[in-house]
Amino acid sequence: MNIYLRKSSWLVVIVTGLFGAIAAQNDFPKKPFQQWSRSEAEAILNDSPWARQQEVRIKFDKEAQKAAGSYSGVSSAAAAQADTEVTSQVPVDFVFTMRLRSALPMRQALSRLKQLKADTKMSDKERATFDAQVKGLLECPACAQNYVISLSSKSKNSPGADAVYSTFKGGRLSDLQRYVYIANETGERRVLVHFVAPKAPGDEAIFFFTRLGDKGAPLLTRDSKELLVNLTDNQANAITNFKFDVSKLIVDGKVEF
Repeated sequence: MNIYLRKSSWLVVIVTGLFGAIAAQNDFPKKPFQQWSRSEAEAILNDSPWARQQEVRIKFDKEAQKAAGSYSGVSSAAAAQADTEVTSQVPVDFVFTMRLRSALPMRQALSRLKQLKADTKMSDKERATFDAQVKGLLECPACAQNYVISLSSKSKNSPGADAVYSTFKGGRLSDLQRYVYIANETGERRVLVHFVAPKAPGDEAIFFFTRLGDKGAPLLTRDSKELLVNLTDNQANAITNFKFDVSKLIVDGKVEF
């Protein structure tokens, strides 16, 4: 993605990783997930070993920026419509949040938040449908064969801007497979096998990677050190790569992902 500035003289980009330093065993609430509070569930989603945030801050000295050129899977015409008004005093920042969605703690947190938002006045039929949805979210049949990862973004000072939606809304699996993958510290990779594009600003992009390799072994074991999620192609763009410390993903002696 190329960034063009109108009447601009300089551009500063700062990328900062916001990492939690607490091991998974200490982060995990010591009670059944059905008893988690909203804040406990949200902490798993946003501030746990299964979540990473990268802040990309772009500072301009003029009044407008325009994203031009094509994004991954998005036409140049669509990308050229992405205008964001900024000032010299306030940088445009995007906070990208990646979640290891196939990890059981993540699924439990999502299920618990859904339970907390449920309408207590639902009919028996509505309750049965709701319970089935929560069960599907918690059990996640696709997670048995796949590592599932989600990515979202938001801007603190430009609420209408969503870099993940702009980048991936028209993404095609065949295009993304050229450069999107996950790997461990030895360089062993898993390919992207399925992709769910965000349908509206604020939605997550969801990526599925095959769990087992050619020899039937998972990518990560308790002896693994690092998980790399590669999202960048050969073009300059705002989407960054993410790294996770595998030792912090271990719960009850196994990698929870």
